[in-house]
Amino acid sequence: MKIEKRCYTPNFNAKFIQSDDLKKIADFAVEHGKFEKLNQARKNIDSSYLRKKIYVDTGQNEKGYPFVNFTVFEPKKFVVIPSSNDDYVKVKTVQYVSNQKGNPLLYAFIKIIKLSNNAPHNKMYQNLIASNKS
Repeated sequence: MKIEKRCYTPNFNAKFIQSDDLKKIADFAVEHGKFEKLNQARKNIDSSYLRKKIYVDTGQNEKGYPFVNFTVFEPKKFVVIPSSNDDYVKVKTVQYVSNQKGNPLLYAFIKIIKLSNNAPHNKMYQNLIASNKS
């Protein structure tokens, strides 16, 4: 009997715009057995503001502290049904920087989970998604 090994590739792009960093965060979650938690966070974030999309990128600043940027996009004013990324316009970017050195992927994972907690009623979600201020 031959056992087929399946490669699991996470699909994590419903409200999120696909990026290399987002894929790395999803891979990090899979490696550490936390993908289900990340997927539940995605579902919580998707629960409202259906037309907005989030782009995530991570890194370390010059002092070695991890950061995560959330860039929010919404459809252009006269686009009824957006069909491509060209139909979206950047609304705002919010950067969160850790106060201690560590893994940027872990920090981004924690921030996504925090963004989803009690969404859409938490302050982080309100600041990033619900607010229209740039």
